[in-house]
Amino acid sequence: MCMARRRLKLADIPDRLTAEEFWALFGDVEHEGLDFKRGINDSLYEAIPAMAMTNGGILVHGVDDERRILGCPLSQRVQDRITRYAKECNVEVEVRAVGVGERELTLVAVPEVGERVVTTPDGRLLRRVGGDSQPLRGEAMALFVRDRLRVSAEQEPLRRGFDPDDFDIDAVNSALVRQGREPVARESLGRALCDLHVAERDTSHRHGGDGELIVVAAAALLFAHDPRRFVAGAEVQLVRRVGIGPGPGPTSDRESCCGPFEKTVECCTGFIERHTRQFEVVTGVRRELVPEYPAAAVREAVVNALAHRDYALAGATIDITVWDDRIEFLSPGPLPGHITAANMRTEHFSRNRLMMRNLKEMGLVEEFGDGIDRMYREMEARLMPPPEFETAAASVTVTLRNRQLADFEDRAWLQSLGAGPDSTEERLALVQTRRAGRIARREFAEALPHADIDRLLRTLVAKGLLERVGRGGGTQYRLSAEVVARAGDSSFEVQRRRRQSLLDEMHRRGSLSAAEATRVLDGDVKEARRILSALSDAGLIQATGNTKARRYHAAPRAPVSTR
Repeated sequence: MCMARRRLKLADIPDRLTAEEFWALFGDVEHEGLDFKRGINDSLYEAIPAMAMTNGGILVHGVDDERRILGCPLSQRVQDRITRYAKECNVEVEVRAVGVGERELTLVAVPEVGERVVTTPDGRLLRRVGGDSQPLRGEAMALFVRDRLRVSAEQEPLRRGFDPDDFDIDAVNSALVRQGREPVARESLGRALCDLHVAERDTSHRHGGDGELIVVAAAALLFAHDPRRFVAGAEVQLVRRVGIGPGPGPTSDRESCCGPFEKTVECCTGFIERHTRQFEVVTGVRRELVPEYPAAAVREAVVNALAHRDYALAGATIDITVWDDRIEFLSPGPLPGHITAANMRTEHFSRNRLMMRNLKEMGLVEEFGDGIDRMYREMEARLMPPPEFETAAASVTVTLRNRQLADFEDRAWLQSLGAGPDSTEERLALVQTRRAGRIARREFAEALPHADIDRLLRTLVAKGLLERVGRGGGTQYRLSAEVVARAGDSSFEVQRRRRQSLLDEMHRRGSLSAAEATRVLDGDVKEARRILSALSDAGLIQATGNTKARRYHAAPRAPVSTR
């Protein structure tokens, strides 16, 4: 079944679905915005306020914990019970019925509630964490309530008033199209901003007409040609500094990025790309450029800084500094609500909810709270250190470091495998096996001294990534046929080239010592000895002399191919 995490709207759901269509649309995994329930019961006292205090969501009634579709028809009694639960929690919900196969389910859409706090009838403050409703207590609750009740700077009306010429109509239309709406002409820009939830008509004192258009700061931050005209400090300052510090260090270049949200992101990532390295690597028959930092991790860091900063800190800018060994992203404002460095991967709180809603619907963020996780995944996939977070009273700094546990050729090879290895240890074990061709448990233990080697090898064999060869003390491991096929046979090609280079050098010189072979292979002593031993066992070379004076000669009529 699909593990979809779409933020669904009741209006987007067809009246009738097959079971397959239902699971494809909803997925079978509960998350912050989705909860399956068998029927209507007191658990709604927790689910409704928890969703309202997170990002809203949908309750699906008529599906049990085993994900069997049992049905829960929307009768008058069911409607009345849902309404009563919602009223006691002081939340307005939408209810509708959907047919799935021969069954009828009842769906309840819970809105996100801002600028006030929603609790359970007995006074508990809950948040959705994954598929659970969990309470906030103590300081975490106090921080959450403080930020929830405070009007975010993104919601303040524009002080300069609304002029359509201040806005990038292409950026607005791009957002509309991505949300399934029709593009508009400039004279309809006000209506478009209302559709995007960053403007509204004030009809409280209307005497004819549509009422005064009130446009909030979020509109300028997302779509204005120059957001600084409306929100002081709404820009990004980028600097390339030479060295690694401490101290400011000499500056080799600087730039300011400001404009519609998406263009600002592209401006920032372009600066970083120009001031970080690109490595050309060859994997099998493919030649490609690999950036020094994972592009997705860099983009997520920029998007997070822009989307989550505190725009109430007038004049403060986002600062991005590119050093020789790292990139630092400093965003004004502390972590929002109850979020801490310890829980930021499992919980989330949107300081700028209007912006986040649009970014999600525009596809610029995959899912609320996923940006941090993606940075971790992208860095780990490249065998680089995880992102570092430094929190202060008035800022949050994210640091990406370019330290690497494997060379770029190895990392490009790992990327060519796609899914499979899930952890840094698994990726490093595959790299070691690729380099060696075959490798024993003892060699794994030397390369990965802190790993549980037996568990690691069992996992890799079970996943079909490694194959076990031999028995007892002679047991070795090699890459599985599936891995070789997925990577385009690149590991065997690398080994073939290295063995052939030693043979070619022996033919040219007449013989090689182990030290000379090591220099031919760019200083890898273990690999030189391993290849010499393998060539000798295969009868392709012959050794003469004792240990210290031993030299290796190509055997007569040695085959050209060494595969």
